[in-house]
Amino acid sequence: AKKLQRGDRLFIYLAGHGDAIDEDQFFFLGFDCNPKGDKNNYLVSGAIQLFNLKKKIAAETTKGVEVVFIMDACRSNELPGGATGQNFLNIAVSEKKAGEIIMLATGAGQESLEDASIGSGQGLFTYYLVDGLNGLADSMGTPDKKVTFREIQNYVNKNVPSIAQLRFKRKQDPYFCCTENSDRVISNVDEAYLQRWLKTKKQGKRGPGNFFNGGLEKYYPPAADTNLVETYNRFNRAIGNNQVGTAEDYFNQLNKKFPGNPYTMDAKSSLAVEYINIAQNKVDLYLDCDYAGSAKDRQENAEAADRLEKAIASVREYDADFANSLLNRLYLLKASANETVPASLQYAYRALAIDRNGAYIQNRLALLHLENNRTDSALFYADKAAKTAPNWLCALNTLALVRKTMANNNPTNNPADPIKKAKRPIDKKIHWGIGFGGGLSKLAVTNTPFSTNDTLRTLGVKGKTRVDLGILGQVSLGNTVSVRPSLFVSFERSDIDFERRRATGGPITETIPVETISFKLPIPFIFRLSDKNVAPYIIAGPVVSYVSQGTDENSARLPVSSLDVLGEGGLGVDIGIPKAGIVISPELKYSRGLLDTRDGNASTPYTRVIEKINKQGFTLSIHLRRK
Repeated sequence: AKKLQRGDRLFIYLAGHGDAIDEDQFFFLGFDCNPKGDKNNYLVSGAIQLFNLKKKIAAETTKGVEVVFIMDACRSNELPGGATGQNFLNIAVSEKKAGEIIMLATGAGQESLEDASIGSGQGLFTYYLVDGLNGLADSMGTPDKKVTFREIQNYVNKNVPSIAQLRFKRKQDPYFCCTENSDRVISNVDEAYLQRWLKTKKQGKRGPGNFFNGGLEKYYPPAADTNLVETYNRFNRAIGNNQVGTAEDYFNQLNKKFPGNPYTMDAKSSLAVEYINIAQNKVDLYLDCDYAGSAKDRQENAEAADRLEKAIASVREYDADFANSLLNRLYLLKASANETVPASLQYAYRALAIDRNGAYIQNRLALLHLENNRTDSALFYADKAAKTAPNWLCALNTLALVRKTMANNNPTNNPADPIKKAKRPIDKKIHWGIGFGGGLSKLAVTNTPFSTNDTLRTLGVKGKTRVDLGILGQVSLGNTVSVRPSLFVSFERSDIDFERRRATGGPITETIPVETISFKLPIPFIFRLSDKNVAPYIIAGPVVSYVSQGTDENSARLPVSSLDVLGEGGLGVDIGIPKAGIVISPELKYSRGLLDTRDGNASTPYTRVIEKINKQGFTLSIHLRRK
């Protein structure tokens, strides 16, 4: 089933709820998903990221697989994402099509009805959808033992809105997309099965729905070894009884004796799912504020993290996106395991790099810094977590704990206001990046005194182009001050006009181009004027430059020194892009040389009429670096 081919039909059915953090992060919420009031906790609370699901759908439809996406889920506003989240979800599910056929239980903003009297207790939409696919929708057109998209749409729309209004006094309008699929066959009718289905429903005598007394049988590949099947069945019984260690033993037996066998591969997937569930249970305890940090808690989290790491490696073989979505849970567990505080902090910062707005990891960082007696950093992250998730009890408790600790450590402070503002912990990592830009390069020329006997003098300088390209590394020295050593290559040109007198006739003008390639080492200081995501700053500092000049005639007539030192200053703005994990920094700078770049060892008519040459330039550049 993991290797679908052109002509196959894949049904994806989800029943639960839907919500979104923003336009790019929208989720299907299973029955056991509990974000504890914070929509950002969806990323670690067991929700299914529909972006990744849509991506997989697109991959299948591109190769000719027919995908039918069905979601029986509420799309109302009472979830943590609110009305904004529902709007993002509606756009993502309904409008961002990936080539699939779409069937949704409700229109935007509506609740999907579910009641004990509907079939065996499922949703109203699902009840009529299943009946229709089994064959009852064939009556909506010419009976031909085939159910088309138009027929199932007409059958569901005929029953669901009217039953919802008459029986439950509620509004529910299913959504089907799109009209170009109207004549596509969705299911084939098995008349004998349909009659058994209707008989089973009649015997159930419950509500308007599909009462079903049977069970689902496990599919076994044919012609399997008896020992293989017995070991496989023992594996599944162990999984069902939550005996994970025993299940691991049986899987190891399967993998050793029958590697690559369908039974073994199925057991491998089942074991990975069990590992993920165990890890999720531990994460849920943390989200529920039920993590005391005892030695037992840490040991159990360490074991859950080890198993989750195995699951991620197993899943990555066929679903890299899903494997990556589990990494923040892995790092959260490792940050809560039996590690030293520095090691736990490393894992916590890895999780933060994946999800910078996750209150769950901000809260964990606050607790780790508090344990490490870094109360300023603890307050910074506790404050961020409480602001990110004001309805999450754990974040509020941690903030209160940090403030209480700080007040106890500073009894002379006002208990009601132990610290007015959380200080940002200093990030001493080097954040690498690249830079490029261009502008105007213009030499500043100081002439020698001109006498009436001179036949050559300068008339002026024309500014020409300058292009910069290089790498940079930025490191914080404080909360508002950083230093950014860089290495750049600059291509520059200026033109100097000379006037030459002649014995007869009028003077003539000569233009000498000064073209150089400079290898520059700027060491500027950055003074940020804000700590927000968009932060203007002032830049100033020295630049050491090694200048290389060509060997052409113009370079010989007006050679320049190979060493230069410049002063540089300007304005810029940091623009953080959290989803990409980068900072874009446009800058406008002015630079001025501090040394005479004229080659004092060279004596030509052109150098003799110039007393000093200083470089100067205006540049507009763009820097990109990791956040």
